[in-house]
Amino acid sequence: MSKCLITGHRGYIGSHLYKALKNLGHEVIGIDLQDEVSHDVIKDLKEGTDGLFHPYYTSFQPEYIFHMACWPRIGLCLEKPVETMQNNVIAGSILLNFARKCDSVKRVIYSSSSSVVGDGFGPTNPYALQKLATEIETKMYAEIYGLDTVSLRYFNVYSETQDTSGPYATAVAHWRHSLLNNINPYITGDGEQRRDMVHVDDIVSANIFSMNYDKDFKGKIFDVGTGDNISLNEIKDIILQTHDVQFDYTIARAGEVKETRADIKPLEKLGWTASISVNEGIRKCFVFGGKK
Repeated sequence: MSKCLITGHRGYIGSHLYKALKNLGHEVIGIDLQDEVSHDVIKDLKEGTDGLFHPYYTSFQPEYIFHMACWPRIGLCLEKPVETMQNNVIAGSILLNFARKCDSVKRVIYSSSSSVVGDGFGPTNPYALQKLATEIETKMYAEIYGLDTVSLRYFNVYSETQDTSGPYATAVAHWRHSLLNNINPYITGDGEQRRDMVHVDDIVSANIFSMNYDKDFKGKIFDVGTGDNISLNEIKDIILQTHDVQFDYTIARAGEVKETRADIKPLEKLGWTASISVNEGIRKCFVFGGKK
């Protein structure tokens, strides 16, 4: 069994990974601003002027670090580009420095995003730029310092348990919340934007696979998705099969790309693939209430 440190272990994906690793018998600790006593990567893992780190984390001797902590969602990063840059990029720099100087660390597994690709020409919004910056830095640490790192580019993550409140919920989470509260769900733009939707259980599986992989990744980057995609209008049609609801259309969101689809071949070659198809997973999210 391994010793694992998860940043952002109280978040949506981090909490699922934390539970899965615990259930497998691994020793796991976390850092999260949402802890009862708030813990911040920027403060807790920062190297002191004496060259030392917080003894709680060094004495734990983590072998695998899952860096998931971030302020997610494009909307928030558009509203607060400076604050999110500090939390999403500087925190990554501090964590990588801690990892390279902590002799017990075998690998850093970084949670990146498919948004770094944009429409094929790079980031189109601050969130994507921030994710790309840490991707580049993790690769640099592998090349310069010999710290084994891997970046996992998640596509659109969803599940039946995703937080359904707040303005930064994903489309699936927002629509679940709307249906459960008798509110008309809304679609941004024309609804023809297509997304590779990947279930959170598959994201957890990819992280654990990356931890257990017996060769060095050397800073490589992998897409994590199904290799398929679905439009918002097609998801709407699935919902309308079981629910009587009216969808409202609103203006398109700034910086939003038209289509995403994971290139799953590189991870497949190593032995990992998603187990939940887009259609199967989406249908599971809306098996409540419904038409009489």
